[in-house]
Amino acid sequence: MVKFDIGFKAASTANFKLFSGAIIRGFVYSVVARYNRRFASELHASRSLAPFSTTPLFNSGGVAGGIEKGESYSFRVVFFSSEIGEAFRDYFMKRSTIRLAGENHKIERIEVEYVNRIDEQPSSRVRVNFLTPTCFRVPSAGYRFLPLPYPPLMMRSLARIYEGFYGRLPENYRQWLDVHGVALAGCSITTEKIMVKRDSWNVGFKGEALLSLPKDAYREDFARVTSKLLRLGCYTNVGGGRTSGMGVMEVEFR
Repeated sequence: MVKFDIGFKAASTANFKLFSGAIIRGFVYSVVARYNRRFASELHASRSLAPFSTTPLFNSGGVAGGIEKGESYSFRVVFFSSEIGEAFRDYFMKRSTIRLAGENHKIERIEVEYVNRIDEQPSSRVRVNFLTPTCFRVPSAGYRFLPLPYPPLMMRSLARIYEGFYGRLPENYRQWLDVHGVALAGCSITTEKIMVKRDSWNVGFKGEALLSLPKDAYREDFARVTSKLLRLGCYTNVGGGRTSGMGVMEVEFR
């Protein structure tokens, strides 16, 4: 993975009609289009796993719903493909500004991190902090999302990302999840409605969830897989809308 942390100073004031993560998503597609327009078009139209994640804009007060002239903002983009990550890096090496909301803003910092290994040290209790609205798709004939930190759906979402880009997981790991190998021990959440596309709303939850690996279902090998997936989620986001800044998470192992 290639992670970019980007900070800039706003050259103008603008209020966004969309969730600011959707604004960053559009910016990423515009940069990728400069690298390979056909690939960007296919990526935008595809319903398969997108090889990147974003955050919304952050300032000192948290998630920003717009920008104010003279204020500093930051966001993160993570590419699961090193090829696209290198193209993104090359794009910024030639520029001192970033274009958002129809204006060029001065770049204050760019930090690049190459992530080649994810720690898998197991823990029986994990606190997950969901920084942006998060939801999980419920398997059904329709298109239903659940705005709750339900562990089997959360871990299945991360497992799908891992297997889509990095390798195979143990064959019966998902069955272990279904018998509550990872349990919800408590949570403190709120729900929030955001617009990530014109005339399209998403509802997600934010806040903290405490996950535990109960002793009666505990397996050392699956605990290591779970640890790796949760740490991976800190880069990839989790659930629906990952490319629009939804599902941004942090973990604390206990």
